[in-house]
Amino acid sequence: MKLWTVQPLSILEEINETGVYRCREELSYNLSKKNSLKKQYQWLINKMEQRIGNRPQGVEYPVWAWHTWDFERRCPDADSAAFLERTEDKVLLTLEIPDESVVLTDFDAWQLVMSGAYLTNETDENKLEAQEDYLVSLEGEALQQAIEQSWELVFDTTKIDTEKLQWGRYIQATIWQIRAEDIVEMQVLRTE
Repeated sequence: MKLWTVQPLSILEEINETGVYRCREELSYNLSKKNSLKKQYQWLINKMEQRIGNRPQGVEYPVWAWHTWDFERRCPDADSAAFLERTEDKVLLTLEIPDESVVLTDFDAWQLVMSGAYLTNETDENKLEAQEDYLVSLEGEALQQAIEQSWELVFDTTKIDTEKLQWGRYIQATIWQIRAEDIVEMQVLRTE
């Protein structure tokens, strides 16, 4: 499966030395900031292990990549707001990863998982209202359980393109690591 990822340029040195790149907490925007998303990442890691098998020894967190951009199987626009502001040189890597080593998720749905929100891809008003009524009836652990159960929808990448909902427009991929042999193309993105 062809994927694209933007990473700090410094990972190329690591790949040249060791043959592999693995996500490190200190390089991850979402893991290194004060309000870290470790709980959500751990939830995803557990789901990845169920879907594609255990992490290789030495892997703590997944590496993120892109599968679909604006409903198309294409390389993302590296200057998009979806990427963090470039404060250091980056590299855009085109990867070829075996399908069985990839977990796909809807990018916009993942934003709701990161914020700890209830996730739905329902577009019917009556069903949405019933979901809201159900959630209002819950408290404490039961509410948290319902929210986390809803997160399973993040793995549904079926295209929905309506006035009320766009789903599958941006699909991201998580993998355990990037091996040197996975890289089929690279483009350096310099800060200016």
